[in-house]
Amino acid sequence: MALTPIKIPTHCPCCESELQLVNDQLFCRNISCSAQLGKKLEHFVKVLNIKGLGPKSLEKLGLSDITEIFYLELADFAAALGSEKLAEKLLEEVEKSKQSPLHTVLASFSIPLIGETVSKKLCSVVSHIDEITVETCKKAGLGEKATFNLYRDWE
Repeated sequence: MALTPIKIPTHCPCCESELQLVNDQLFCRNISCSAQLGKKLEHFVKVLNIKGLGPKSLEKLGLSDITEIFYLELADFAAALGSEKLAEKLLEEVEKSKQSPLHTVLASFSIPLIGETVSKKLCSVVSHIDEITVETCKKAGLGEKATFNLYRDWE
């Protein structure tokens, strides 16, 4: 039996953007890719410990940006999820997440190389997001790639 060679995909199956090969892995770099947004939203709510907002609930809410979570009202949750009781609990969880420490918030953004450990290092020299500069990143011991990723994702 002859083996059929596997054809390496060249485009994202979700958004059709061209894929980039990095260290033997394929990546979609389209920041508007709905598959990427879904995973970023899942990571965001997991790191901020927003209980009850799993993948299916997030999909039903139809968010197009991470920050939209904080602008949802009770009626938005209830309409999307079909339960006022559930909506009240989720709204309470979202409100609670607004009190998360800066290092947790930074880690929630899915910025490559900016996880919990790096965020804690950075927050040892800054206390507010506005204080993050190239100099404070260096002072915290962040490398060039981590600093670049931090700034690239905020532009």
